[in-house]
Amino acid sequence: MIGFKKKKVKSKSRKRKQKLKRKYLRYGVFAVFCYLVFLIVTFPASIIASFVKSNPQLNRQVQITAVDGTIWSGSAANVRVSSVNLGQLKWNLKVLPLLLAEAVLDIKFNDKTVTGLNTSGSGIVSVSLSGDLTVKNFTGAFSADSLAPLMYGMPARFGGDINLHIDEMLLVQGQRINLKSRIVVSKARLISPQKIDYGDILIKATPKDSGTQLALTDQGGGPLILDGNVRLNGNGSYSVNLGLGARNSASADLVNGLRFIGGRRDSAGKYRYRTNGKLRNW
Repeated sequence: MIGFKKKKVKSKSRKRKQKLKRKYLRYGVFAVFCYLVFLIVTFPASIIASFVKSNPQLNRQVQITAVDGTIWSGSAANVRVSSVNLGQLKWNLKVLPLLLAEAVLDIKFNDKTVTGLNTSGSGIVSVSLSGDLTVKNFTGAFSADSLAPLMYGMPARFGGDINLHIDEMLLVQGQRINLKSRIVVSKARLISPQKIDYGDILIKATPKDSGTQLALTDQGGGPLILDGNVRLNGNGSYSVNLGLGARNSASADLVNGLRFIGGRRDSAGKYRYRTNGKLRNW
């Protein structure tokens, strides 16, 4: 009977020790997990700037300065994309889409210059693992002059205020260009080599197959009469078919410029402009 009691006591003691080991192991795993979560949540946003600088292709297109915060919620004092200055950029990175190998950013940028030109925008930008780009509910305001770097090499400089709202845009390199958007160019004008006023222009973009149909119209009352469309295909090819005319208020420079388009005017007094081509680097 005495030997049986000793065995029973030893058995209980062994079980107690095993429970303590399991308990401490759980605490240890939990502590490691919390530490890893802490590291991930506080991952510095400066890593993004380092990544951009170390990537030759990105570094040619994107410049980021004075990055602060974390990769989840951060800001940059100034961001330039393809030589276009966006100014201060703030972002919030959503967590759940990362599980599906997709980065979804809620962004906001703003640039107020001394000259009074204002560039601002906000929306949701998504980039998949394969590089597909999706933009949703994006609203932006730009001056045409601020986009001049995108027109490098053109012997002309344009002015005007651009306001756009993108309901949705999907870009798949070489395969798809889908855009649903409304763009208004107010006080559109040619600044150089001579000054010509065009008036207000509306551009509506509608997805069509793997591409986009852009409908262009003047807003009435301005010097330029405009209607027509531009068709963008998913493979980057495009076709342009526009009707251009001048109202009585148009300058002589605008009237003479339209004559260079060539051809005869239609019954509405418009010159037809047609051309085809393909987007570069698409």
